[in-house]
Amino acid sequence: MKSFVLGVDGGGSNTQCALFDIEGNQVDFLDWGPTNHEVLPGGFEQLEEELGQMFDTFYARHSIQASNLVSCAFGMAGVDTKLQSEIIGNMIRRLGIKEFVLSNDAYLGVKAGCPSGVGICVINGTGATIAGINSQGQMVQIGGQGYLTGDVGGGGALATAAISEVYDHLFRGGPYTIMVDQFFEVLQISSKHDYMDAVTANLQDRSKRVEFTKMLFDAANQGDAVALSILRHVGKELGRSVNGAIQELGFDDVKVIDVVLAGSVNVKGSNPALVDAIKEEVIVKNPTRNVDFVILHHPPVAGAVIWALEKVYRGQDLFDKIVGQLG
Repeated sequence: MKSFVLGVDGGGSNTQCALFDIEGNQVDFLDWGPTNHEVLPGGFEQLEEELGQMFDTFYARHSIQASNLVSCAFGMAGVDTKLQSEIIGNMIRRLGIKEFVLSNDAYLGVKAGCPSGVGICVINGTGATIAGINSQGQMVQIGGQGYLTGDVGGGGALATAAISEVYDHLFRGGPYTIMVDQFFEVLQISSKHDYMDAVTANLQDRSKRVEFTKMLFDAANQGDAVALSILRHVGKELGRSVNGAIQELGFDDVKVIDVVLAGSVNVKGSNPALVDAIKEEVIVKNPTRNVDFVILHHPPVAGAVIWALEKVYRGQDLFDKIVGQLG
């Protein structure tokens, strides 16, 4: 019987899935839509349908079935609590997958960015979550549940902060920011009294939210004090979460604590103020520790594949081989 492993990086915007044979060779790669139940209109029920269709695509392409998948790893946005993990784990079992590990997608950054599999990942993309794994296998997630956990990062939160600061200038006498002119141009308005109608009409359009976030970075690149303040505040708060992960997991037995910076905001942000603020907050609060910051340029799904293969070949070094294939 053919044997394969499957790695899945399921996000709120898109999902990447990689099928490998058990020797660590890539067999197939699939881009899919969102698989976060929190953003899917049909919630958990729609998530199960999406996963079923995704699995069936692989099965049809390679004339296999669920029993051919000897190990799987799922890093899923929306797995933030034990209850969510239980619900999604049960649906994966109903779909015929028996051997798997399920976690929040932030943990994939540790597996994909740290050759030792030990470290911390700061996911800053659609949302923001920090996750860490120490050498004893202990895991901790900080953030990931929006306002409930005080999250300030993620493209959505940055766009919201930009909108709020423009509103503050227009209606509360707050400091001027060039984002006022940017928003008026993009929203095609000339009066501040049309501002909120135009903003709310565009908020459901993900491409517009992305555009608002890019405007924030553009303003920061032009030296806009308000935009820079937003980025520095977000970076400082994400750094505080990294410090929390260090405190929870200790990392006393490692010489260097690897901190992986992943997600579109961290990787593609055109102004360094946010990432610099993360680094400063962590370094200042950990003066006796050696911390290495790594920008994750290859896909986090590589971490899922490594994790799945680790369950089959314990103790073997799989990092370079898998990362090399997924680039």
